[in-house]
Amino acid sequence: MKPVILFIAASLDGYIADEEGNIDWLMKAGGEGDNGYDEMYRRVDTVVMGRKTYEHVLVLTDAFPYSDKDCYVFSTSRLESGGQVSFVKGDVAEWLQNKRLDPGSGIWIVGGADIIDPLLNEELIDEYIITLTPDLLGSGIPLFKQRSGQPKRLHLHKVKQWGELAQLHYKRAGDLSIQ
Repeated sequence: MKPVILFIAASLDGYIADEEGNIDWLMKAGGEGDNGYDEMYRRVDTVVMGRKTYEHVLVLTDAFPYSDKDCYVFSTSRLESGGQVSFVKGDVAEWLQNKRLDPGSGIWIVGGADIIDPLLNEELIDEYIITLTPDLLGSGIPLFKQRSGQPKRLHLHKVKQWGELAQLHYKRAGDLSIQ
């Protein structure tokens, strides 16, 4: 079964974007090299994100950066698939349960919280690689939605420092065999 990896950056107080959805503050964070991105990217053959994240990627880049991977965008409004991505409508957790059975190397969950939350609730994320910046935004789009339900316990796998960034790598409890 393909591992599902959440690889994402957040402010120290847990936001992935400011209230307007901007990530300018993230671009100013002083890391080192690619902050572990290339290592993670080589481990996956599938990329999953929400529509807002997809549209933000298109604004930030001249060329779509994930064209060498199978890329799926979850949307409730936009469904026409293009050459770069396939749009998907429906239950992301149910879809991912089936997709992780396909042959391949791994699935990267890019974001945002509307994609992450149902996967977290169904315990479908195997690895959480979260890079924290030294920013305190005070408000914005949170990495995780407020939860009601059973607490989740993760196991710390490793911690890396990339300049002034701290990368925390956790694994899902009960799934410590993931490399």
